[in-house]
Amino acid sequence: MSADLSSVPGSCAMRLQNLERLSSAAKSALLRSIADDLTSTFICISKELSRGTLSATHTDPIHDLITSIKNTEWPEHQRMQQELEYRQRERRWRAERKWMRRKVEGLVKHSEEIHGQLTERLAKVRGDFDDATRELAELRWRHELCRSQAKGRSCPRGEDAPEAEHQ
Repeated sequence: MSADLSSVPGSCAMRLQNLERLSSAAKSALLRSIADDLTSTFICISKELSRGTLSATHTDPIHDLITSIKNTEWPEHQRMQQELEYRQRERRWRAERKWMRRKVEGLVKHSEEIHGQLTERLAKVRGDFDDATRELAELRWRHELCRSQAKGRSCPRGEDAPEAEHQ
């Protein structure tokens, strides 16, 4: 009965059933076991070839499998290369976004500092303007007072001038 089972294909493939239910460690162990079985199988086939039990005709399916693997290896390699390049671009884009975010945050902080400085300057200028307006009102009052007085009398110089009008 074991001779019947040895010729039945799929013993490795059957072990892959319910793969989605296995943990990551169990999946790794299973694939390691299958790889060991395949390696042992190739070693046994090689021994049988050297003994003369098997011929090149017998191993044609193995050669076809190896050719198939080699033929699918290049497209898979290209796909993996593209995936790697995409991940590298994505990592570079993430770094660039982080750099730009830091730059924008720096610009915002700098603009807030400038806004604060300009607000202080504006407050000082407004105070200076208010002071100048009061002084101008006082000077206008003195001027009008001088013009309205008779020619012989002197103009007040601040001692007897009333407080400047506030606007």
